[in-house]
Amino acid sequence: MIHFLSLSLKARAMLILCAVFMLFQAATLWLYEQNRERNILLTEATDMADRIVGIVNLANSFPQPDREEILAAAETQFLATFPSVVSIDQAACQENEFSQLMSERINLSFRDIPGLDAQLCVRSLALPQFALKELHTRGFDVLIFVNFPDSEEIIFHAVLPEGGSLLTDRMLPYFLLVALLTLLLAWFLINKATAPLERLAKAADTIGVNLDSPPMDEKGPPEVARAAHAFNRMQNRLSRLVHGQTEMLAAISHDLRSAATRLQLRAEMLSNDQERNGLMRVVSDMKQMIESVLAYVRGYESNEPVRMINITALIESLCDDLRDEGFQISDESCCGPVSMLCRASVLRRGLQNVIDNAIKYTGSAHLELKCEDEYFVVSITDSGPGIPEDQIQAVVQPFYRLEQSRNPGTGGVGLGLSITQNIITSMGGMLTLSNRKTGGLQVDIRLPLQSG
Repeated sequence: MIHFLSLSLKARAMLILCAVFMLFQAATLWLYEQNRERNILLTEATDMADRIVGIVNLANSFPQPDREEILAAAETQFLATFPSVVSIDQAACQENEFSQLMSERINLSFRDIPGLDAQLCVRSLALPQFALKELHTRGFDVLIFVNFPDSEEIIFHAVLPEGGSLLTDRMLPYFLLVALLTLLLAWFLINKATAPLERLAKAADTIGVNLDSPPMDEKGPPEVARAAHAFNRMQNRLSRLVHGQTEMLAAISHDLRSAATRLQLRAEMLSNDQERNGLMRVVSDMKQMIESVLAYVRGYESNEPVRMINITALIESLCDDLRDEGFQISDESCCGPVSMLCRASVLRRGLQNVIDNAIKYTGSAHLELKCEDEYFVVSITDSGPGIPEDQIQAVVQPFYRLEQSRNPGTGGVGLGLSITQNIITSMGGMLTLSNRKTGGLQVDIRLPLQSG
């Protein structure tokens, strides 16, 4: 049951359809086989009765010496005649619809012939394996005791073999072909029916990267059109909300920066060096905090268009720039060029936040690029003391700082990893932190390859 629930909607629909189709096919074939065998036996019983009536009428019109030749000539694979050597009472007869049908037809035909009498006995038949190999080995054995007007008694021995099944080696490929064509048609129709859901899922993934992506087509069945319309309305409301928030923050940042600048100018006018330097440090911290808070609230909001970029080349360029600035950065790649749909500057900002943390606290950073399953993984490691296990999950929360910084000379407002996590999450990725067994912290950034 758990495996069934984990299947996709297409797979579930196909499994249900296959089960229903096979059950319906089996039930239909069983019912058809039952009725078909009965109808075949009834038809054979009717034909056999009519044939025996014709033979008896013909034989009755000839004298006894010629009658034996007529009866011998009428014998077939399923019909034989021989003189009466047993009575009907000695045969294990049974009553069924076949015996009733044959008795009615024979007696109806002989009732107008004086002195001609016929009795019928039907028995179950179990043929030996070597007999009638092309037919089933089940059916009915029929004995017809005929008394001619001249007192001659003849027994007609007839066999009503059971009709063959449709499920033969010749018919099985036909049924398999019909089943295969039916399932292929069902798969095509299921794909058509679930295509709008796939488009909806793709659109939902797209707005995570580009909130201003084109709206969905509101076409298709009424339910699909309503879902697309609701999704477009949601996207429009989200876009207005985010852009409105960004515009408001831009206005606030302008006012805060203006106030900080005026405060800085006043601080520079102080004659007391100690007071001036102290106030300048406060103003600098305020500016840094304002920029960090705005960067966090903005998240991945940017005017840069979403485009396909070579992410491996972007990371190598970032490492080269940091090395040119004198930082100890090493990198290695276990996969070739990887392209991804994103905003290059936003992703670069998120990666640089993690690298900057490693450089601040340990003086160096090592990057490893690799492809795992459906993810592109960037592992950033350092050689520092790591983070206490009980605080690893907390350090990505906004404004959270460790009680004791790994380097008392560094700080920040506790938003670097939070900003990076917002950026990575918006791209459908994951950010995880772990302490290395050999020492140091490892930050793994997983980005889905299908995002590109």
